[in-house]
Amino acid sequence: MKTIFRPLVVAYASLSVLLPAAALPWPVLLPACLSALLAVGTLWVRVLTGSPAESGVRPARAGLVVLAGLLTLPAVALLLHPFGVPVAPVPLIAGVALLATLLGVAGLLRIHRGRRDGWGERYDEPGVPAQRLAGAAPGRAESRAQGSVRTVAAVLVPVVLSLLVGTLAVRAVERGPHPALPGYLTVALDGWAAGIAHPLTVPARGVSVPVRVTSSGLPVSSQLLRLRVDGAVIASRRETVRPGMVYGLTVRVPAPPPDGCVRAVGVSVGAASTVFYVRSAARQGPRARGRGAC
Repeated sequence: MKTIFRPLVVAYASLSVLLPAAALPWPVLLPACLSALLAVGTLWVRVLTGSPAESGVRPARAGLVVLAGLLTLPAVALLLHPFGVPVAPVPLIAGVALLATLLGVAGLLRIHRGRRDGWGERYDEPGVPAQRLAGAAPGRAESRAQGSVRTVAAVLVPVVLSLLVGTLAVRAVERGPHPALPGYLTVALDGWAAGIAHPLTVPARGVSVPVRVTSSGLPVSSQLLRLRVDGAVIASRRETVRPGMVYGLTVRVPAPPPDGCVRAVGVSVGAASTVFYVRSAARQGPRARGRGAC
């Protein structure tokens, strides 16, 4: 029974270290997590393949332990989702601990059944074969067949369980409620204007700036397209905005006063807006001779 109780103790001790209340640094949490998964993987293999001396080559057994341990964590996470339990550290630790307990119970039942059938485990240590009653030992071919079946089961059972649980979780997500995403309306500079990274120099004739308006999930509405310079609305017009559409609009920005000052230009559609900065192409007059004029 030591081959059951030892992994259980290791799993419980490692999982207790992983609790958020412990507040331990990650150099301690990482080995504890690996230790817990390997302990659970050991329980998986012990339950499915029997005693270590009867389960074949040790490297193959070690690989099965690692595989079963790594599959345990995503399997527990997939099981938590259909039940509405958040995939968080505490539920995951509790789920792995519960799984380790169930595997331990299954392992003890397997040992009890083997003793009842005459396969007494007098020496329950790794690498020590179980002592069997006289005349109860199977032939070599039968022993190999049993070992092969157990090895295949040890590989297939975790994989099949993971696929089954994953399929059920995906189906539950697909059939569950899907609330509608909130709608949005955005305004952004488009075309060459999207690359504006510094104040734009506006010539005396003004400049046409392309604007992109995107609407999604909102009802059809009529919104005001406003052009502001330094916070003052200098032009506006009404635009019809439909959901699921991307509009390419053009706004005409007039030339600012030729004083060389930087001014903020805002383009808004409803509550959505974007801002860029402009300055005149030339500086004239006595007020342009100092930065204080701006």
